[in-house]
Amino acid sequence: MKMLDRLRKLPPYVALSLYSLVLLVPLFWMVMASVKPRNELFGKPFNLPSVIDWGGYQRAVAGGLFHYMMNSVIVTVSAVVITLIVGGLAAYALARMQFIGRNVIYAIIIASYAIPMHGILVPLYDTLVFFKLTNTYLGMILPYVTFGLPFSVMILYAFLIDFPGEIVEAARIDGSSEIGILWRIVVPLSMPAIVSVAIFQGVAFWNEFLLALITISDDSLKTIPLGLVAFKGRYVTDWTAILASITITSLPILILFIIFQRQFIRSLGGYGK
Repeated sequence: MKMLDRLRKLPPYVALSLYSLVLLVPLFWMVMASVKPRNELFGKPFNLPSVIDWGGYQRAVAGGLFHYMMNSVIVTVSAVVITLIVGGLAAYALARMQFIGRNVIYAIIIASYAIPMHGILVPLYDTLVFFKLTNTYLGMILPYVTFGLPFSVMILYAFLIDFPGEIVEAARIDGSSEIGILWRIVVPLSMPAIVSVAIFQGVAFWNEFLLALITISDDSLKTIPLGLVAFKGRYVTDWTAILASITITSLPILILFIIFQRQFIRSLGGYGK
């Protein structure tokens, strides 16, 4: 019986192992290619490097990679924090409070999730120009928050709608305010959902290119996706520097995911409610 049980469990493990391999092979190739000499990158793309060449990393750092990373950190952290605060308050009000038009407001928020950024890019740019927000951090942060709110509200609402109402009612009887309930009770117990939203939105903001491209032309304010364009010339592209830059800039998101993976998995599994 034990052998049969092990055989039944084998296919899922094999499938997950193959899926993990599919995900890890491109990452391994990226890291390996980033330390290859230039002549081997295209001549022997799938071979291990004959020598470790750190030139791509040196050129990436010399090209202002850390400055671009700092800009991305400022924009991403600011946008994620504002999105979580506004989206969390909206989701809590829609899920736990009774007022006229609640369902209509929620439907409008969810419907706005279907509006593609490309469809309103021209009026969005005109608005940013009108308010003199081009070439500013705020010109990127505010649109990121706007486009990130529908998804954030949807995820947090789905989590809070099943939140134990007895805990909230007990806190109200004890005289706690709504803000106190939200901060002392709801937020700590909703960390899996909050972390999931932060990771999803953080990755999206960190990698966003199109909006940053039309908003920022000042090199001192460029984020990582815009900064990588500097390594692509008209006739020559420094691919090893680009791969080295991607390797370095992938580390913060990877580290954050490793740190908060338990909360992330709990949220996807529906635990912690």
